[in-house]
Amino acid sequence: DLAGRLQEDVRVLAGVPKGAGTYEDGLTLATIAAVNNFGSADGKIPARPVLGPAIEKGAPQYQRLAEVMIPKVLSGEMTMHILLEQMGQLAEGHIKQEITDLKTPPNAPSTIAAKGSDNPLIDTGAFRQSIRYVIDDGSEPIEEGL
Repeated sequence: DLAGRLQEDVRVLAGVPKGAGTYEDGLTLATIAAVNNFGSADGKIPARPVLGPAIEKGAPQYQRLAEVMIPKVLSGEMTMHILLEQMGQLAEGHIKQEITDLKTPPNAPSTIAAKGSDNPLIDTGAFRQSIRYVIDDGSEPIEEGL
Protein backbone atom coordinates (compact mmCIF):
# COMPACT_ATOMS: atom_id res chain seq x y z
CA ASP A 1 0.00 0.00 0.00
CA LEU A 2 2.82 2.42 0.89
CA ALA A 3 4.65 1.64 -2.35
CA GLY A 4 1.46 2.32 -4.26
CA ARG A 5 1.08 5.71 -2.59
CA LEU A 6 4.63 6.71 -3.46
CA GLN A 7 4.35 5.49 -7.06
CA GLU A 8 8.08 5.09 -7.68
CA ASP A 9 7.81 5.49 -11.46
CA VAL A 10 6.10 8.88 -11.37
CA ARG A 11 8.06 12.05 -12.07
CA VAL A 12 7.57 15.73 -12.82
CA LEU A 13 9.02 17.23 -15.98
CA ALA A 14 9.24 20.99 -16.51
CA GLY A 15 10.18 22.90 -19.63
CA VAL A 16 8.75 23.75 -23.05
CA PRO A 17 6.60 21.03 -24.62
CA LYS A 18 6.94 20.37 -28.34
CA GLY A 19 3.37 21.50 -28.96
CA ALA A 20 3.74 24.80 -27.10
CA GLY A 21 3.36 26.71 -30.33
CA THR A 22 5.31 28.30 -33.13
CA TYR A 23 6.64 31.70 -34.01
CA GLU A 24 5.55 33.49 -37.17
CA ASP A 25 8.59 32.11 -39.03
CA GLY A 26 7.51 28.54 -38.27
CA LEU A 27 10.09 27.71 -35.62
CA THR A 28 8.65 25.98 -32.59
CA LEU A 29 8.90 27.50 -29.14
CA ALA A 30 10.67 24.30 -28.04
CA THR A 31 13.34 24.82 -30.73
CA ILE A 32 13.89 28.44 -29.73
CA ALA A 33 14.03 27.39 -26.07
CA ALA A 34 16.67 24.76 -26.89
CA VAL A 35 18.78 27.22 -28.88
CA ASN A 36 18.59 29.79 -26.09
CA ASN A 37 19.33 27.23 -23.39
CA PHE A 38 22.24 25.49 -25.16
CA GLY A 39 23.38 28.07 -27.73
CA SER A 40 23.29 27.73 -31.50
CA ALA A 41 25.47 25.18 -33.30
CA ASP A 42 27.21 27.96 -35.23
CA GLY A 43 28.04 29.88 -32.03
CA LYS A 44 26.18 33.03 -33.09
CA ILE A 45 23.70 32.66 -30.23
CA PRO A 46 25.43 32.01 -26.91
CA ALA A 47 24.12 29.52 -24.38
CA ARG A 48 21.83 31.09 -21.82
CA PRO A 49 20.91 28.11 -19.64
CA VAL A 50 17.81 28.57 -17.54
CA LEU A 51 16.31 25.12 -17.01
CA GLY A 52 19.16 23.48 -15.08
CA PRO A 53 20.08 26.56 -13.02
CA ALA A 54 16.44 27.22 -12.08
CA ILE A 55 15.95 23.66 -10.87
CA GLU A 56 19.28 23.67 -9.01
CA LYS A 57 18.41 26.92 -7.25
CA GLY A 58 14.98 25.56 -6.36
CA ALA A 59 16.29 22.21 -5.07
CA PRO A 60 16.19 23.21 -1.39
CA GLN A 61 12.53 24.19 -1.76
CA TYR A 62 11.66 20.93 -3.52
CA GLN A 63 13.43 18.98 -0.79
CA ARG A 64 11.64 20.91 1.95
CA LEU A 65 8.28 20.40 0.25
CA ALA A 66 8.96 16.67 0.02
CA GLU A 67 10.04 16.51 3.68
CA VAL A 68 6.81 18.17 4.77
CA MET A 69 4.43 16.41 2.38
CA ILE A 70 5.75 12.84 2.03
CA PRO A 71 4.50 11.97 5.54
CA LYS A 72 1.06 13.18 4.43
CA VAL A 73 1.25 10.98 1.36
CA LEU A 74 2.27 8.01 3.49
CA SER A 75 -0.57 8.60 5.95
CA GLY A 76 -3.10 8.94 3.12
CA GLU A 77 -3.89 12.62 3.86
CA MET A 78 -2.85 13.57 0.33
CA THR A 79 -1.90 11.80 -2.88
CA MET A 80 1.49 11.66 -4.52
CA HIS A 81 -0.12 13.24 -7.58
CA ILE A 82 -1.00 16.37 -5.58
CA LEU A 83 2.55 16.58 -4.22
CA LEU A 84 3.97 16.28 -7.73
CA GLU A 85 1.60 18.99 -8.97
CA GLN A 86 2.88 21.28 -6.21
CA MET A 87 6.47 20.53 -7.19
CA GLY A 88 5.66 21.08 -10.87
CA GLN A 89 4.06 24.45 -10.16
CA LEU A 90 7.08 25.43 -8.09
CA ALA A 91 9.50 24.35 -10.83
CA GLU A 92 7.49 26.17 -13.48
CA GLY A 93 7.68 29.36 -11.43
CA HIS A 94 11.42 28.95 -10.84
CA ILE A 95 12.12 28.55 -14.56
CA LYS A 96 9.99 31.56 -15.46
CA GLN A 97 11.80 33.65 -12.85
CA GLU A 98 15.18 32.50 -14.18
CA ILE A 99 14.16 33.62 -17.67
CA THR A 100 13.21 37.02 -16.26
CA ASP A 101 16.34 37.41 -14.15
CA LEU A 102 18.98 36.20 -16.63
CA LYS A 103 21.15 39.08 -17.84
CA THR A 104 24.29 37.40 -19.21
CA PRO A 105 25.54 36.98 -21.74
CA PRO A 106 23.90 40.21 -22.85
CA ASN A 107 22.27 40.71 -26.22
CA ALA A 108 24.19 42.45 -28.95
CA PRO A 109 23.49 46.20 -29.20
CA SER A 110 21.72 45.60 -32.53
CA THR A 111 19.41 43.05 -30.87
CA ILE A 112 18.66 45.41 -27.99
CA ALA A 113 17.82 48.17 -30.49
CA ALA A 114 15.60 45.85 -32.54
CA LYS A 115 13.54 44.57 -29.64
CA GLY A 116 13.70 47.62 -27.39
CA SER A 117 14.86 45.67 -24.34
CA ASP A 118 18.12 44.42 -22.91
CA ASN A 119 16.67 41.24 -21.36
CA PRO A 120 18.38 38.44 -23.34
CA LEU A 121 15.51 35.93 -23.12
CA ILE A 122 12.46 38.13 -23.29
CA ASP A 123 11.15 39.70 -26.47
CA THR A 124 7.48 38.81 -26.91
CA GLY A 125 7.24 36.78 -23.68
CA ALA A 126 6.22 33.64 -25.60
CA PHE A 127 9.19 31.57 -24.34
CA ARG A 128 8.47 32.35 -20.70
CA GLN A 129 4.74 31.78 -21.16
CA SER A 130 5.37 28.39 -22.78
CA ILE A 131 7.00 26.90 -19.66
CA ARG A 132 4.86 24.03 -18.40
CA TYR A 133 5.13 21.03 -16.14
CA VAL A 134 3.73 17.58 -16.73
CA ILE A 135 3.44 14.59 -14.46
CA ASP A 136 4.78 11.46 -16.12
CA ASP A 137 3.26 8.33 -14.65
CA GLY A 138 4.09 6.19 -17.67
CA SER A 139 0.45 5.78 -18.68
CA GLU A 140 0.69 8.05 -21.72
CA PRO A 141 3.54 9.03 -24.02
CA ILE A 142 5.10 12.34 -23.02
CA GLU A 143 5.40 14.94 -25.74
CA GLU A 144 9.03 15.77 -26.31
CA GLY A 145 10.34 19.29 -26.15
CA LEU A 146 12.94 20.96 -23.97
